[in-house]
Amino acid sequence: MHFEIFHYLYILQSLNSIKSMTLKEKVEQALDTLRPYLETDGGNVSVEEITADNVVRLKLLGACASCSMSIMTFKAGLEQAIRKAVPEITAVEAINLTDPDSPDATLPSAN
Repeated sequence: MHFEIFHYLYILQSLNSIKSMTLKEKVEQALDTLRPYLETDGGNVSVEEITADNVVRLKLLGACASCSMSIMTFKAGLEQAIRKAVPEITAVEAINLTDPDSPDATLPSAN
């Protein structure tokens, strides 16, 4: 019985700390789940801006900025992680994404 009470109190405390997080902190937390993978390949990502309309503007850093897979990393990884973790976000944009018309670009498949 005592365990259940402590577990319940822990969950309430966790929910309260999430509620008190700023929008940027929530976005950073979502990105932190993917950063180790980006860093393994010599890249990273930074939040450049969150607009008044809740649009997140990201900048790909290091190897990610010039990688032919950056479109896929952005769409299937970064954008999805943010949208899932922070439903208040209306859109996610990358300010320096590889041009999708580039012959070197790797695009996500249209499933």
